[in-house]
Amino acid sequence: MPSHSGDAGGASARPRYQRVADELIQHIGAGTYPVGALLPTEMELCQQYGISRHTVREALRRLRDAGLVSSRRRVGTEVLARTPAANYRQPTNSIGDLLQYAEETRLTVLRVKRVSIGASLAEQLEGEVGDEWLKVTTLRAAPGDAQPVCLTTTYVNARLPDIETQVTQLAGPLSAMLERVYGVKITRIEQSIQAVALRAREAKLLRTDERGPGLRATRRYYEADGTLLELAIAIHPGDRFSYVTSLVRG
Repeated sequence: MPSHSGDAGGASARPRYQRVADELIQHIGAGTYPVGALLPTEMELCQQYGISRHTVREALRRLRDAGLVSSRRRVGTEVLARTPAANYRQPTNSIGDLLQYAEETRLTVLRVKRVSIGASLAEQLEGEVGDEWLKVTTLRAAPGDAQPVCLTTTYVNARLPDIETQVTQLAGPLSAMLERVYGVKITRIEQSIQAVALRAREAKLLRTDERGPGLRATRRYYEADGTLLELAIAIHPGDRFSYVTSLVRG
């Protein structure tokens, strides 16, 4: 039985299911569970890691989203590949999934600029013409992958104290920084997704073909009182990114 790390020493702020998923990925990559073999059953994994069946299922879902395993009823969870597929798949079943995606990818800040918004942006930002917002351009990539999976243009309120410094020093998710530094709480995220053809600048930054297929995800992050905290417009290369949603009948 493969050994596994405990929780001592504040091992990580990551959710337990993610830590279990990461450890299983390591074992698969090392050949402990070779391609074609079955992983331990859910009950065996529960006992091995001292976790609930819900946590095991969430960890296995992460492996399926990475293209590493396939689960079949009465058969088990079969290993399909030793390394994750190049195509990045983002679960979008909850606010937690969207925020976790930001935690799991590497962020590079390209540009930070104050802008006075016109009529079109004022409508999108639920504000007034002439309002000042901070426009932040970033690239995201999966760990260990040189090819970006996302080019994002984000707007945040420029009146927040010291916001430019906070954004310039950004190392993790902008939304997490807003909650941590300014004491706000994101309680609702609205998301719309459209198929688009990549423009020249977008294709160049994303290292893919101009006019190639892309996905544009527009997200609005709200506080409980309905205040818009952040507008993010993310462009993804269609050949290496997909959204994954699981719908369960209640």
